[in-house]
Amino acid sequence: MTAVEVRPADDGDLEAMAAIYVNAARAGWAHIFDEPSLKAIEPPVDRLRAELASIESRQQLLAAEREGRVIGFAVVRPSRDEDADSVRVGELEQFYCDPPAWGQGVGRQLMAAAIETLRENRFTEATLWVAELNHRPRRIYEVAGWTFEGVTRDKPWRGTSIRDLRYRITL
Repeated sequence: MTAVEVRPADDGDLEAMAAIYVNAARAGWAHIFDEPSLKAIEPPVDRLRAELASIESRQQLLAAEREGRVIGFAVVRPSRDEDADSVRVGELEQFYCDPPAWGQGVGRQLMAAAIETLRENRFTEATLWVAELNHRPRRIYEVAGWTFEGVTRDKPWRGTSIRDLRYRITL
């Protein structure tokens, strides 16, 4: 297996990142949502383009690449939670790897780079939100040192409600 490089994403990565989101969502959420809901997921190219174009200097998209192919991505930024000090608290807003790369250490390398980027941006803590029933990424986050802090929210998604859990890490 060749090495994985994690680097700042650029406009040329957006299509691949959007496809990874769709593939990971369909594979990882199959136990949570019905097939029609999963099939209706559209690649979020425009949302990712907006994230990339953000003028917020502490918001960054990271791409994990192997052999010239993007196989994962993360978005880090200041927290947008109402109860957070966005100067001090960052957020891992998105974190996805292509399903064929699952179990190959790509997520660990991408997570390490995301945490380092949050530190470089002078955050002292970071949070992330994850669906309560999304067990696989919860395990990944916990192994990386994130802990569920007891805060939840209910978020609408395609006609249903999802219970999200907030995880936190001290940087």
